[in-house]
Amino acid sequence: MSQQSSASSAPDRYAKASRSRAGVWRSAIVTLIVLLIFVAAVVAIDVALQPQLSGIALLAVGVTLAIVPAVLWLIFFYLQDRVEPEPVGHVAQMFVIGLALAGAIGVPLSDQVFRTQDWLFRDPGSTLIGAVFVRGAIETFIIYATVRYFMFDSPEFDERTDGVIYGTAAGLGYATATNLQFILASGGAALGSVEVYVAEVALAYAAFGGLLGYFLGHARMQRDPIWWLPLGFAITAALNGLFLILRGQLESGSISVGAQAGGLPSLTGLLLAGGLAVIVTAVVAWLVDRDVTASAGGQTSGAAEDAAVGDRQANLATVGLFVVMLIVGVIGWNGAVNGVTAFEKDGIRGAYPAYFSAATGAGDVVRVADRTGSGAEFVVRTIPTPAGGDVRAITSLLAAERAANNLMYKVVRTGETTVNGRPATLQEFAWVDQGGLTGSVPQVTQGIDYIFVNGGTVVVVTVIATPDTIGAVQSQFERFVSSLSF
Repeated sequence: MSQQSSASSAPDRYAKASRSRAGVWRSAIVTLIVLLIFVAAVVAIDVALQPQLSGIALLAVGVTLAIVPAVLWLIFFYLQDRVEPEPVGHVAQMFVIGLALAGAIGVPLSDQVFRTQDWLFRDPGSTLIGAVFVRGAIETFIIYATVRYFMFDSPEFDERTDGVIYGTAAGLGYATATNLQFILASGGAALGSVEVYVAEVALAYAAFGGLLGYFLGHARMQRDPIWWLPLGFAITAALNGLFLILRGQLESGSISVGAQAGGLPSLTGLLLAGGLAVIVTAVVAWLVDRDVTASAGGQTSGAAEDAAVGDRQANLATVGLFVVMLIVGVIGWNGAVNGVTAFEKDGIRGAYPAYFSAATGAGDVVRVADRTGSGAEFVVRTIPTPAGGDVRAITSLLAAERAANNLMYKVVRTGETTVNGRPATLQEFAWVDQGGLTGSVPQVTQGIDYIFVNGGTVVVVTVIATPDTIGAVQSQFERFVSSLSF
């Protein structure tokens, strides 16, 4: 904003800064209650009627329910607006811009560039970095950018609670983009499970937006130190990441996607999001009321002579903090995706992905497994070389072992290859797991063997995975094979 506009609007701004708007908080609580009632009603309908939706109908229901939380909030805000006016168009603008920026930048960065869904919960370090420095930083910055670059300098941003209102709208826009992306990518979701999921997301992002909006509103109304907005950004990103971590630990249910398979996500995540929304709303309401009281008593500092200078400095500091957090996130991402753990045993050296867990058993040189994602296993074992070095005898031995423990073992393809200048036999195979004593449904398992003749022993390097995941881990397995020396 220009120095002239800041000076001319200052008396009106600081008069309005002393006004308390209790209706905003009442509207937030009423929206929360109505949303929870709506979720309960949808779940009850789903359980009682068990509608069999598929195709376009399933997708349409999912998309409709994905936007319900934002629609409810906008409706109750509009009703409150009749008592304490606030341009509804500006609020809707924040929602639409937040949705657009999230869909165009935020969600693609998190899901397609950083692919946080593939490595977020592999270990405590990657969980913290991914949740706070990648997901938290990106999502918080999109909400910040929506308000800071598209509304902060507007004459309509003239009350402390405006920051909370605009921030909440931007947060709901981000939540709606996230929900729509999930529904569209999944081809729809079962009635009850989708509403529990989207309500969790909406409540959480509304809380993040409201908290960050408080810091923006505070900065808009008075002169703050340069660290004020970066502090608000850091707190919001940390809260965002903490919620993601807790939700990942506490949410034990699953979401039925693409078909009416039944089953609801655990309500723990919904309770967590609802509790977060209530606590953040209460804290922000108390902070705004405290600031209003201080402003009315003349205890707060006014705007700088050139407020735009302070705004620019605080904004640059916030952008700088975001960049630093993202750099830390990139380093953590690289470590989580490309980090390895070295090993040496029985004359064999190599390195496996750092997030794989040791699962070495009798007869293995090494066996490691991805316990948090694909479930794939990498195995190295040695077998005495048969007379004449005939590899076919080894493949027959492997086939006999696997067929004895599993159904329908079959070698799909064999061939010769070279790894690091060393000749090897490559074979792809599959079997049906009988399910053991657990009574579980038999599952198809696929695998790949690299068979090396190494003097008096044969080294067999194997990957075992499901048909759905073997393609995703194949490049990692190839790097694992290439790392071996013996």
